Amino acid sequence: MAAGERPTSPKPTVTIGELYLAQGHRREAIAIFQRVLSADPASRRAREALERLGVVPPRATIRAREVPDRAEQ
Repeated sequence: MAAGERPTSPKPTVTIGELYLAQGHRREAIAIFQRVLSADPASRRAREALERLGVVPPRATIRAREVPDRAEQ
């Protein structure tokens, strides 16, 4: 980007998602949290925000699905 140019949209951050959520913009907040998580899958804050919003199942649920049931073995 050249000096003096403005970005077309801000870099997605958890803080921006939280601001959207605080202002009642749930869809925009979810989109930001998902973009953060896509760029950084280890982002605990983004994952927790999505879990609170019911968009991503809690990690315990994900892990339970990944671990094979002993009865199936």
